[in-house]
Amino acid sequence: MSQCASDSTKNVLQMSINGDEPPPAYIVEGSAIGGAGEIPIIDVGVFLPSSSPEPEALDSELGKLRSALAKEGCFQAIGHGISNSFLDKIREVAKEFFEMGEEEKQKYSPRNEDDKFQGYGNDVVVSENQVLDWNYRIFVQVFPHDSRKLNLWPNGFR
Repeated sequence: MSQCASDSTKNVLQMSINGDEPPPAYIVEGSAIGGAGEIPIIDVGVFLPSSSPEPEALDSELGKLRSALAKEGCFQAIGHGISNSFLDKIREVAKEFFEMGEEEKQKYSPRNEDDKFQGYGNDVVVSENQVLDWNYRIFVQVFPHDSRKLNLWPNGFR
């Protein structure tokens, strides 16, 4: 059975506040991440069905995407068509959520196995050898509509 990382390790927020070293489960051996390089920028617009990119442009972005995911594990998406005003609203709502006290945020944590990938928390642990992320997140499933767990969505996200 999987469990959230917060169930099996010290509270990440508290460790950070206390200046504690992260436990081994959070350490990626041989990793260069941590300010060592630039975050890759991928134009996801070339992957949209409405896009008709030249084969070279598509191959180039696919190569950059593969490299970004294999080396850095993340990338910045551009060309997605989401308006800046909508992104600003998402950032505002997320900032308000993460500024709430821990007790209030916990109200949006998964309550059972069916909810484990939605709501507030951190990594689901699926293996004892898994490297954990040093973060907390709010995950809200948008599609399919009947899979939404609105009780795990903070008010500003609804």
